[in-house]
Amino acid sequence: MGGWRRTGVAAVALLAAVAIAPAGAPVAQEQQPRTFNTEVVGHLAPPQDGGYGDVWAHKDVAYLGNLRQGDCRPANGIWAIDLGNPAKPRALGAFAKFPGSDGEDVWVGSIRTKAFKGDLAAVGLQRCSRQASGFAGMALYDVTNPAKPKELGRLATGVVSGVHELGVVQRPDGRVLALAAVPYSFNLSGGRQGDLRIIDITDPRRPRELANWDVRRDGPVESRGQLAARRDVFDHSAWPFDKGNKVYASFWAAGVQFLDISDPASPRLIGQTPYRPEDGYRGAHSGWFNDDETLFIQNDEAMQPVGSGSRASWTFQRVFDTSSLERPKLLSTFATESAVPGSDGKVATDGIYSVHNAVIKGGRSYASWYSDGVRVVNLSDPGRPQEVAWFVPPPSSPRQTAATAQGGRRDMPLVWGVFPWKRLVLASDMNSGLWVFRVTGDANGGNGGTSSPAPQAAPAPAPRAAPDPPATPTSDSGDPGSFLWVGLAGLVLGLLAVGVVVRAARRRSG
Repeated sequence: MGGWRRTGVAAVALLAAVAIAPAGAPVAQEQQPRTFNTEVVGHLAPPQDGGYGDVWAHKDVAYLGNLRQGDCRPANGIWAIDLGNPAKPRALGAFAKFPGSDGEDVWVGSIRTKAFKGDLAAVGLQRCSRQASGFAGMALYDVTNPAKPKELGRLATGVVSGVHELGVVQRPDGRVLALAAVPYSFNLSGGRQGDLRIIDITDPRRPRELANWDVRRDGPVESRGQLAARRDVFDHSAWPFDKGNKVYASFWAAGVQFLDISDPASPRLIGQTPYRPEDGYRGAHSGWFNDDETLFIQNDEAMQPVGSGSRASWTFQRVFDTSSLERPKLLSTFATESAVPGSDGKVATDGIYSVHNAVIKGGRSYASWYSDGVRVVNLSDPGRPQEVAWFVPPPSSPRQTAATAQGGRRDMPLVWGVFPWKRLVLASDMNSGLWVFRVTGDANGGNGGTSSPAPQAAPAPAPRAAPDPPATPTSDSGDPGSFLWVGLAGLVLGLLAVGVVVRAARRRSG
């Protein structure tokens, strides 16, 4: 949990500049990413107010989501970024700009049906506040030419929150489905609508909802009553597997639900990831399967440490054997060093040290861990996960207002999304945008992270019960350029001061 290294200032002119610069001026521009078995390839922060959301890649283009800022007016949209030269990512433009809404999550892929042939982008849209008049739902775009996206269709979800996360699949039968998590649908509709939506987008110009499902209404009869009364049960994310015949939906305190959707109009529960009675905090945020779908990683999220004193901890990943979806078996847990108490009995509080999203590729998990960046974990022995690499962006001027660390800090690294792409890895930081890096280390090595072959009891519940609630507008400009100009101005003044001193000395010596 060590501090950030700062570049030393040796020249007299730079010392003068630092002395003249305003007190408390950020020095984030002087800092470099922290790496272990990784190296930076490229970086781009497209110009916008507000933070960045998730990242996806298709062909040689990255797609970068946006995070709410105030009332989201003007809207930012989804950035299409050319990765033809990964060392120099180039912004092509932004689309899906809906005033009053943000687009945190995006999926892009090639689709071929009678109604559409080309590259399709699906964007989840949420109103930035309950009072906003933005669009809540899903929008579909033709991005065959990513520099000139064309809107094809949209589907409103009928509630304030909109689509938080989504996944898309084209099944072997040709049908294209979008699986969308619309948190609070159940609450706001009095139980008439479930949080999980199953949408047919085979014709993206005419998307239509086929079914909605909710564990509080459609789950096991014996648990419906107790779950319906809990405020910490909602669908946060959804993703297809088994070639689109199944879906998993992360229902926070109720765990991850595995559903059979071979008939998408009639979802059927298969099983769910379990919590133990002693697990005080439950926050199933998202997950990912390995290639043969016999291993599943569940990511539990919290935006502040849970518990107190020596029992305080951030959240961690749970690794499940899913050979039987009816009875998933917990094999191990994994957390970074900052997420669990150190030798002093404390956890890191200078950032947000919760896991967020993860992708498994080959035998490795790539997890976005907010202020701990991207953590690369070897899963060859799933009972004992081993961290083999990491990449942590430097602090940068705060664009986002959704996450605040102890003391009011917002400029810390906050890696939202991760996407293994070709032989590189893409990461989206809420403050500093898109990063491209390479894993260079030995995948069989281990370092730093904390894993346990047996399930650990989680600390007491955190007061958080909602996924990323709309933030209150702040005075943050979200413009890192202003700090750069302040530093340059200080440097120029310092150099001028040194020149005056030198000229005066020459006059005295003459």
